[in-house]
Amino acid sequence: DISFAGEPGQIIALMGATGSGKTSLVNLLPRFYETTGGAITLDGQPLTKYTRRYLRSQIGIVEQESFLFSRTIRDNITYGVGRDVTDDEVFAAARAAAVHDVILSFPEGYNTLVGERGVTLSGGQKQRVAIARTLLKNPKILILDDATSSVDMETEAEIRSALDRLMTDRTTFVIAHRTQSVMNADQILVLKDGKVLQHGNHEELASQPGFYGQIFELQSRMEDELLHEVSGDGAGGPATAANGASGIDASGNGKVE
Repeated sequence: DISFAGEPGQIIALMGATGSGKTSLVNLLPRFYETTGGAITLDGQPLTKYTRRYLRSQIGIVEQESFLFSRTIRDNITYGVGRDVTDDEVFAAARAAAVHDVILSFPEGYNTLVGERGVTLSGGQKQRVAIARTLLKNPKILILDDATSSVDMETEAEIRSALDRLMTDRTTFVIAHRTQSVMNADQILVLKDGKVLQHGNHEELASQPGFYGQIFELQSRMEDELLHEVSGDGAGGPATAANGASGIDASGNGKVE
């Protein structure tokens, strides 16, 4: 069973093994598909009261693998915004996404072609272009689907800083496999087979027996050992909301509408 309420501006994290229902749950918000039971409300109104076009204009999604078109970087940043935007707006979004200086390093700047006909951007650069696009769209609700899992630690730090700016004053759903990615979430839902196993914040769940605490301890130990290895010290032991946002309510018997 899944039942929770997200207040405006909150960060709601979803964790669980592959196939636990994380992505299926957030895909209900933009109505990528409908459900047969339960209910979702947005700002107190049933989700079905809103058109798909409206919902998708209010929701920004940053996925694990960001797709870019074989067009200019500027075109990729402004894609799907739905209005005319000025260069200053594009530059501001790129700066906030920590990709402006990277773009200017190319001979053609924002007019640089990407993809088969142009430059090949790294995974981290693609992610930051996607974040700039989402910032420009200015959605009320964000969905971050493992947005940093495919990059190295240094790039992850840069992307995470950009994501922090993106999440400001927005209701955000974060799908993650690393507990370090969800420690600042207001709510964490641990899912299994479409049901909630655990529900709370990081401090609450880390101190309880169960999936979250086990994963947190394991990942903390692995990161601690890696840091010691990099520093040359040998292996180590265990590492000892908002204006314009929208509220979400979800309840039901495992199927949310």
